[in-house]
Amino acid sequence: MHTRVRGAQARTYLLLACLAVAWGANWPINKIGLRDLPPFTYGSARVAIGMVAIVGVLSAKRGLRRPDRRDIPVVLSVGLGQMAGGIVLMNLALPLISAGRSSILVYTMALWVGLFQFSTMRSSRAWRQVGGLIVGMTGIGFLLNPQAIDWQSSGQLLGSAALLLSAMIWAGTTIHLRRHEWHSSPLDLMPWQLLTALVPLVIGSVAFEAGKTIHWEPASIVAVLYSGAIATALAYLLSQSISRSLTPLATTMGFLAVPVVGLVSSWMMLGESLTLLDLVGAVTTFTGIIVVSLPPKPPPDRQFRVRRRPTPEPGSEDSG
Repeated sequence: MHTRVRGAQARTYLLLACLAVAWGANWPINKIGLRDLPPFTYGSARVAIGMVAIVGVLSAKRGLRRPDRRDIPVVLSVGLGQMAGGIVLMNLALPLISAGRSSILVYTMALWVGLFQFSTMRSSRAWRQVGGLIVGMTGIGFLLNPQAIDWQSSGQLLGSAALLLSAMIWAGTTIHLRRHEWHSSPLDLMPWQLLTALVPLVIGSVAFEAGKTIHWEPASIVAVLYSGAIATALAYLLSQSISRSLTPLATTMGFLAVPVVGLVSSWMMLGESLTLLDLVGAVTTFTGIIVVSLPPKPPPDRQFRVRRRPTPEPGSEDSG
């Protein structure tokens, strides 16, 4: 039995590594695709491909199911906020900001979750929460200092602000998801969330990019296919499996590998330089995220209470 448990955990961590690569590499790949495609058009194509892939998986697995009426708020929250809003803000910022730094700024989401929920924290956790937020915000300061980005460039400032806004929207959606009483599975809701995201993206494409020239180069086609099929459809399926198998802390810390892969892959694919301030800012930000994400300590009267397990019967499953 223990061997099977260890094997299942090993597979879960392997999936987590695959997810980190899929999402981390998506940052420079998106930047490459946005060289030829405008942001709304790129986002529409990405979401459409992801939706087709998810519908195909569900059709082969158990069929497409209508969402429960009580889950409509989650469909709208994720579809309009996290998906449509996040994709648009990312696509608008990536041509202005390096892909590696962009991935770090967006993954400050956990810091904003802690800030938004600070008033509800117990006093025993509040001081640690404050410390983690201060450390994390210091890391963001390193990433936005005048030696890292040009403060005279309105484009770089707006791009950084857009990425931080995307992280805040993601944080708000995360809090909503945690508090929502689910009546349908997240996987069953995903096609409807993608459809909800696709509508404003298509409207934005028609409204703002109708007269723009689109170059369907091989690199941009590969980028769109990767972003839709791998970074959207497959990565979501992986994240579902991982979130159900690991603790929230292990999942959060595992997801911190995504911006690390984003930094490395951006250096490899785009030749983006990694300065000392980038590394200091990344490490400081990640430290703050870890501190904020740590679970609260149990009350003192429970810390040393050990629950004794009954002695297993000979030949039972627990005796192996």
